[in-house]
Amino acid sequence: MHTTVTDQPPPPRLGALELGRFIAASLVVVTHLPALAPALHALALGPLAVQYFFVLSGFVMVAAHHGDPKTWARPLNFWWRRACRIYPLYWLILLPVLLAGWHEIPRGALWHLVSLDPAAYPEIIPAAWTLRYELAFYLMFGLCLTPIIGRYVLGFWVFSVLWLYLPPAIRWCTWLRGWHWMKGGLVVKSLATVNVYLLQSSNHFISAWEVLFFAGLAAGWLFVTLRPSLLAGAAALALGAALCLHSLALSKWGTDYPSELQIPLAALGYALLLYGLVVLEACQLFRCGQWAQRLGAMSYPLYIAHMPLIVLLGWMLPAHTAAPAILAAIYLVGIILTFYVDRPLQRALRGIPRRLGPQ
Repeated sequence: MHTTVTDQPPPPRLGALELGRFIAASLVVVTHLPALAPALHALALGPLAVQYFFVLSGFVMVAAHHGDPKTWARPLNFWWRRACRIYPLYWLILLPVLLAGWHEIPRGALWHLVSLDPAAYPEIIPAAWTLRYELAFYLMFGLCLTPIIGRYVLGFWVFSVLWLYLPPAIRWCTWLRGWHWMKGGLVVKSLATVNVYLLQSSNHFISAWEVLFFAGLAAGWLFVTLRPSLLAGAAALALGAALCLHSLALSKWGTDYPSELQIPLAALGYALLLYGLVVLEACQLFRCGQWAQRLGAMSYPLYIAHMPLIVLLGWMLPAHTAAPAILAAIYLVGIILTFYVDRPLQRALRGIPRRLGPQ
């Protein structure tokens, strides 16, 4: 019998990750409500939540796919599952928004909006900008799952991102300009060409945001390859919390994004925090249960649907009742989308490769 990734049972979900995912999505929702409820401005921690999502994405990728059979179908199965996760619900939310503003959509914009191609583009669903980065992560990580060449792809990807953090004098090789005219000039020009390529490509595939994803990858790899230790988990949790607090102090306590130079510190803090939480849960120091997994399942529907709902309900409801009613409506719609639309649709779509594959 032929075995594919989709034949494998899904890995157990850790409640700490799922609960954190739900809290992060809720912070993004609240971040976009202060225009209707200024009292909520102190809870506008959307930038913090986005950083957490990127680190969590890397962690989950490793934890979920570390044990997959190392076949050439591995990246294809991975990409299919990720597409099933992102696109159906996004298209469902995008369709009415497109229809409502069809005459205002710029010419040629439809492909960019529908495909979520990893490139900077004005969004009509604001939260979609992070999905473009997620798709860049997925495309590259899928290549990293390829047998034989996967580790080299990962190495080049990491090198390309670290290249952006080199001092300009080294990155542009200005120290070579005094060398022999022919050799020095050719080396400088060739390396400068590489540098320009990386800078122009740094928008989504090669950027500081990848550092957050790499930190999650490293934390996930440690979790699945090392035996969880209660002491190691507690130490990681404490150090991660300290680094996160320091990073938050530099970025207006989560209401602003850190600079590119501050992102590595934030990435390390979130990765250690995640690692500590899952290790402590794996050591059964606490257990969140099925309720945390259900809340976690609501995170993506909440994240992608909340802005269209805020706009629609803010227009329909009186101003003095708008914020509480909108917040309640967002969670109600999130429940419906999660358990009656998104999860059934994902189960049906993810089963297609298994039904079509050889028995």
